Amino acid sequence: MTDNERLLGEHACIRLCHDFAASVDARRYDDFVALFTVDGVFDRAGQISHGHAEIRRFLDARPADRVTRHACTNICVDLVSPDSAVGNCYALVFQVQGTDTPPGPLHSPAPMVVEYHDQYRRGPEGWKFNHRRVKIVFQP
Repeated sequence: MTDNERLLGEHACIRLCHDFAASVDARRYDDFVALFTVDGVFDRAGQISHGHAEIRRFLDARPADRVTRHACTNICVDLVSPDSAVGNCYALVFQVQGTDTPPGPLHSPAPMVVEYHDQYRRGPEGWKFNHRRVKIVFQP
């Protein structure tokens, strides 16, 4: 694997982390599901969803009035082969019940701090999450 191939793979996986946060916060659930391989696994602190249909059911069950913002940081990705990688990152997760368009700012409690532990796979559609495990580190 060339340095350029490695950098492009790492960049694609880092972009998945950012797209994950942006799509869930904006409630763009089709975009969120598309970040995973067809047989991908999303493990949110032991609540495990296998494949696109189960991941979508998990998202559809989220309260309609939950407003979230995910701030991802410390993203590390290591390519294991030209078509697989592993990584992790931290996120501050702010969440409140309410509406996303109030007249003023939303008031939130302290954010959760979570760790994401990831396995990535490259296929015909590019890099995707094959497995994403969420570990809650600090919960207000």
